[in-house]
Amino acid sequence: MRPRLLLTMGDPAGVGPEVVLRAAADGDLRERFDLRAVGSRDALAFWSRRLEIPIEVEIVDVGGGPFDVEPGRPTAAGARAAIESVILAASTCRSAGADAVVTAPVSKAAIAGAGYEFCGHTEFLADLLGATDVLMLFVHGRLRVAVATTHVPLARVAGALSRDLVATKLAVLARGLEGDLGVASPSIAVTGLNPHAGEDGWVGDEERSIIVPAIADARSAGIDVEGPFPADSIFLGLGDPGAGGPGSRFDAVLAMYHDQGTIPVKLLGFGGGVNVTLGLPVVRTSVDHGTAFDLAGREGVNAGSMLDAVRLAGEIARRRLESACAGSGAPIE
Repeated sequence: MRPRLLLTMGDPAGVGPEVVLRAAADGDLRERFDLRAVGSRDALAFWSRRLEIPIEVEIVDVGGGPFDVEPGRPTAAGARAAIESVILAASTCRSAGADAVVTAPVSKAAIAGAGYEFCGHTEFLADLLGATDVLMLFVHGRLRVAVATTHVPLARVAGALSRDLVATKLAVLARGLEGDLGVASPSIAVTGLNPHAGEDGWVGDEERSIIVPAIADARSAGIDVEGPFPADSIFLGLGDPGAGGPGSRFDAVLAMYHDQGTIPVKLLGFGGGVNVTLGLPVVRTSVDHGTAFDLAGREGVNAGSMLDAVRLAGEIARRRLESACAGSGAPIE
């Protein structure tokens, strides 16, 4: 069983096409998975020539006509090709034409300038696929960190949190850990929003009014969850029972906002982290870095995150396929 994976090229002026080409050139990945690149044939051919990386997989061309690529300089035409790549890949998966989408980085500003409403892959794919309860999860080995809110300005985070939101995110996380990542009976830690997890209301009340009740709701639903814990310590030892840190007895952490969760992930797993969207009807993973326009076309771009994103997407897709076959009684090929 070789899962079919679609790799979207990202913004053609950034490092996305390079990391896609490098992943597609990886013999081990091509042996394990049926890989295809989705994007502008012209742009991918440009980067193939410039970087001397052969195109080893089929390209699903999004059309739109030829356009010039200038490394480090995003254009409206490039942004349109990038977002149309995501739309086509997701739609193909939804219609069972592929098993997973792996997205390369795009520029929110460039996409907005091209006339699209876009605040991030996670939210865009949720709207596109009609998913109401999704969760951004970062994975690096046994380091797993999810965020309750995603691309929300810091000044609005407290107002965006609610008891129902946190409880729902915990439910999505527990199902994803067990079903997609194969973590049996996962144990989850929850951070506080405020310093020292609110310190009994002295430095913020969101812990007492929102997070603690949400944890109680999740426990009532059978989820193994504890908290809220101070965010400055709970990540230490996460996922490693032998580490002895506060996080060593947990399989994952639910943080309250984007940077609260991503900073420790990138510090502890830089160059190899994977962004997974849980709760979608299709499998979607991504790199954990941006377009890096300043690095586009230079030597030494690290493709490790893309390689890991492809591997994880393939593993999740295979797990879902095996589960579907087992449920239907069909043989696993």
